[in-house]
Amino acid sequence: DNTDDQQITDFSLTGNTLTLTLENGGTQDVDLSGYVSTDDQNLTLSGNTLGIEDGNTVDLSPYLDNTDDQNLTLSGNTLGIEDGNTVDLAPYLDNTDDQNLTGATLTGTTLQIDIENGSSANVD
Repeated sequence: DNTDDQQITDFSLTGNTLTLTLENGGTQDVDLSGYVSTDDQNLTLSGNTLGIEDGNTVDLSPYLDNTDDQNLTLSGNTLGIEDGNTVDLAPYLDNTDDQNLTGATLTGTTLQIDIENGSSANVD
């Protein structure tokens, strides 16, 4: 009598259950749990050993070189790194800010300050 010929009009998925809505009303649930992947595994790190759940471990200690532990020092104008090079910072020091005030003039409420080897500044 061909009464089983129905189209699917909608569907939803909750957990592992697929619910199909049929054109003549009603729904049909399909259990998908038999098709769910079991490859969900966690990684762990204990000391220098990397492991995968229900699997193998890898010893990472041969990949440690421990060469990044270095201290910086500053002696005078020389910056140094332990077991490495030094840099003379003297050329980068700009000691030209040692200037004297050469005069000050008050005109009304404006104070003009004259700076040695520089431009005057006005303060209201």
